[in-house]
Amino acid sequence: MNIAIQQAQLPALEYQGQRVVTLPMIDEAHERPEGTARNAFHRNFRHFIAGEDFVKVTPDEYRGLTSGMHSAYYECASVKRTRKNSPDKITEDVTLFFESGYLVVVKSFRDDLSWQVQRELVRAYFRRPEAVTFHHVDLPSLEELAAMPISDARNIVTLADRDSKQFHGSQGSKGMNLRKKELKTIRPAEKLVDAMGQIGFDKYEWEPSDE
Repeated sequence: MNIAIQQAQLPALEYQGQRVVTLPMIDEAHERPEGTARNAFHRNFRHFIAGEDFVKVTPDEYRGLTSGMHSAYYECASVKRTRKNSPDKITEDVTLFFESGYLVVVKSFRDDLSWQVQRELVRAYFRRPEAVTFHHVDLPSLEELAAMPISDARNIVTLADRDSKQFHGSQGSKGMNLRKKELKTIRPAEKLVDAMGQIGFDKYEWEPSDE
């Protein structure tokens, strides 16, 4: 999978579950001459924290990370090779940069394009959207609610409606369908709590409807 950043098509390279970039990938995204990012890295090396901003992997580790990627990817690789686009010829460790390391590398890039590229790389590459997980909002039965103190029952129903709206109300068709199903339980519970409040007693004699 490639991710479009301005004119560049960057492969989604990951290390231990985190997105990373190489120095030539940075040059390509920022449309800088080859070696620009490398020079910035070495010039400011004292400001980088190994393991937090960057990590070095062996040629074999790198080949494992890029297994199955199109050969053109290796034009973006920060590697020394004797034959262009041949991962089997990698001869030295590869430096991979996490988001924090990337931002330190490009700290000195002040042109307008760089500001835009930084924003896109952070938003679209490093901070990829997480898959939405739906959790059904459960409520006690109407009988159970009716047996509770009204303050407790009201709090439970209010929180259930809030969570249903927050988690499912704006999460596309799947979330909206779940929200509709939850409302079929929430709305009768709200009516019950309102009736309990109107009577003014903590205990409400509730009888199930014949409907």
